[in-house]
Amino acid sequence: MSQHPLLVKALKTAGVAVAAGIVASSAVPAQAAAGSARVEAYMAAFPNGTKVSNNEISYEGGAVSVVLSATAKNCKAGYYCVYTDSNFRGAMASWQASASKCKKYEFTKWWRDKISSFWARGKCPADNYFLKNKKKWQPDQFQPFEGKKAYVRYNDAYDYAARGYTD
Repeated sequence: MSQHPLLVKALKTAGVAVAAGIVASSAVPAQAAAGSARVEAYMAAFPNGTKVSNNEISYEGGAVSVVLSATAKNCKAGYYCVYTDSNFRGAMASWQASASKCKKYEFTKWWRDKISSFWARGKCPADNYFLKNKKKWQPDQFQPFEGKKAYVRYNDAYDYAARGYTD
């Protein structure tokens, strides 16, 4: 597949390009090619994933997923989902967590400071799982990571999810 050099350079610079409205199932061939290029660029920046579609990449045997153009419908039961845009839009990262395996989840460099909405559908104990920020010069900002929030408390400020206040 031949790719336009400026598109490839832009995708590598950004880490990933997120374009609203491109959904693989309804894409025309030109849009599908653009979606495929976005997935390939994301996988180049974050290797060891498996391409699921022109819009989705799976990591850790399916326990972690990235959907480059998502809505709330993409968040599966049993997963924690974070979105780059408010109202459950934009790119979405999701991971499984159970009460017995409610571990710290560090966002990759591309995802840090991009979280604008979330849906917590995992199984961590209520009031014990938080979105957190790692600012060294101030107390960590945090928000309980439970329920469904169209807007997060500290927009674009979170770096990881973890149990307890001081994980």
